[in-house]
Amino acid sequence: KRVGFAVIRLAFLPCFVEATVFAIMSVLLLDLPWIWGFLLGFVIAAVTPAIIVPCLDELKKRRFKIEENNITTMLISASSFDDVLAISAYMVCLSSAFTSDKPLYLQILQGPLGIVLGTALGVISGVILWLVPPASSGKVDSRLRSLLLLSFGLCSVFGMSYIGFNGSGPLSVIVMSLTAVKGWGEDSTVTGVVDCLWVLGEPLLFGLVGRDIQFEFITPEIMWKSLIIIFVALFFRLITAFLAVSWTGLTVKEKVFVSFSWIPKATVQAAIGSYALAVAVEKGEEEVVMGYSRTIVTVAVLIILVSAPLGSMLMYFTAPLLLDKVESGHCQLGEEDSVEEQSA
Repeated sequence: KRVGFAVIRLAFLPCFVEATVFAIMSVLLLDLPWIWGFLLGFVIAAVTPAIIVPCLDELKKRRFKIEENNITTMLISASSFDDVLAISAYMVCLSSAFTSDKPLYLQILQGPLGIVLGTALGVISGVILWLVPPASSGKVDSRLRSLLLLSFGLCSVFGMSYIGFNGSGPLSVIVMSLTAVKGWGEDSTVTGVVDCLWVLGEPLLFGLVGRDIQFEFITPEIMWKSLIIIFVALFFRLITAFLAVSWTGLTVKEKVFVSFSWIPKATVQAAIGSYALAVAVEKGEEEVVMGYSRTIVTVAVLIILVSAPLGSMLMYFTAPLLLDKVESGHCQLGEEDSVEEQSA
């Protein structure tokens, strides 16, 4: 129960604090409107499990004590909820940013309605993936499951965009995956297929973000102002993450390690960082709105370049200073037991 509350705090508080700091400073330094400031803030606020999980696996192999004190459980669980929260809030801001021609009540309802639709579609799609193909007749072909997962995801993204809820698609894909995995249980084959697809998709994803960077619009002033905002927001994120895991039984050093683990950003920023620009181009928005969208792309790329290596290096290099190692006696005892079992 104590860990569950910590997961909720770690998922929600740093995300909202960093997004708010980003919004305020973007309005002051980058001259963005408030809605675009929060749009940028929630793009930046999402943490990336794609960096955190491999780092935790490596530290576990090096016998650091991260499972006995529930650090692994907290970080992996909270990172998933953090992404859902950031994308949901981003969707609300995106809908509001591009519905200025609609009545006020429709602008207010657009965001919450998009969250409800995206969540509902994700849950329904995930439940369908439990049942199709049926698992009662022996071993299920995991390649078919992977194909259906990919197909449903593409249909969700393009379908929601077609009916005018641009941000609901990514949200529905995350909820669908979480729901499907809950019903499938542990299926390492599906994970292996998705990992292979990710090897192909990852460079395309980051390449598309790089394609949208237009260097003629990036001035030194935007660069240094963006870097100031990034580091100030990360500072507040670190403090909030440290406080969020208080009252969990962790030591001060372990809380610092959790804070460092909450720095890396990459996949969400690459996936939705250029989405606002794509919507602006599609709608033929005026140059001012195009400029706001380009600023979001620029800052999204900068946060990836800064936070991904910084966060992973801090996790790796501070672990010996901040984390205890599993006592060698336990390992030796386990090894002796396994030898006795084999000899028996």
